[in-house]
Amino acid sequence: MEIIKDTIKENTVVALGNFDGLHRAHTEIINRTCAYAKKHGLLSCVLLFKTHTNAVTASKDTKLLTDESEKLHILRDLGVDLVYIQDFDSDFMHISPKEFIVFLKNKLNACAVSVGYDYRFGYKAEGDADMLAELGKEYGIEVLVCNEIKCSNDTVKSTKIRELLEDGKIEYANVMLGRNYFIIGEVVKGLQNGRKLGIPTANIKYPPCKLLPKAGVYMGITTVDETAYISMVNIGNNPTFDADKITIESHILDFDGDIYGKTVKCEFVKRIRDEKKFGSIDELKIQLEKDKLTVRERS
Repeated sequence: MEIIKDTIKENTVVALGNFDGLHRAHTEIINRTCAYAKKHGLLSCVLLFKTHTNAVTASKDTKLLTDESEKLHILRDLGVDLVYIQDFDSDFMHISPKEFIVFLKNKLNACAVSVGYDYRFGYKAEGDADMLAELGKEYGIEVLVCNEIKCSNDTVKSTKIRELLEDGKIEYANVMLGRNYFIIGEVVKGLQNGRKLGIPTANIKYPPCKLLPKAGVYMGITTVDETAYISMVNIGNNPTFDADKITIESHILDFDGDIYGKTVKCEFVKRIRDEKKFGSIDELKIQLEKDKLTVRERS
């Protein structure tokens, strides 16, 4: 997969969307892009914006389900050929729907585009999928529109997944994502409280823009050097120790290695319990041993 920031010379089919989360509806758009590209001898391309559109259009600090590095990790696994990264600033926000089509034709060399049924584009989201199809005919761009994707009775959307994560409903969020929610980050030195308790943890530095699941203990999977390990993962501020910083700490089962400075992937699979302040360190240690047993049983 190649990352592009300049004009693309080869003919492409481009997946369009905000793609925060790269959930099941997004992957449907991208899979259709890749299939069409393969069938017609084109290169598959995904247009990514460097900043979330809400940060510019609504001056809103939106916590992300996936940052840029995580998106690239997922897109590489999906088999995308090219990723075009575009700054979404005030100037780009103000372009008209027609100017956006010209951008797709001239900069991305698009012969076709793939979008969701509810896709909006252009200044003040003036354009929709129907307008895109009309403009596409004018500029020789075929438009593929993907239908709504549902889980149970819920439409798969990033806003719904955010709600589920904030409520700690990780398993249903993962169903909507079509994968486990994960964080990629560097292992850094923490307060060493886990080691003092005989349960050493990897303190994972996460991007400040990242949406964290509800505080608590999770059964997770931590990947170190391409090897995946069952883990007990804690998100929270360690209330028993009166800490104030929210941390992500992964106790990697059946692993004993020095991984400080390494970049790891931490997936959240099942929720074990809420965060709790214990009356003593001994009470906390007893509970953590119970949590470890629960993680093993549920893995």
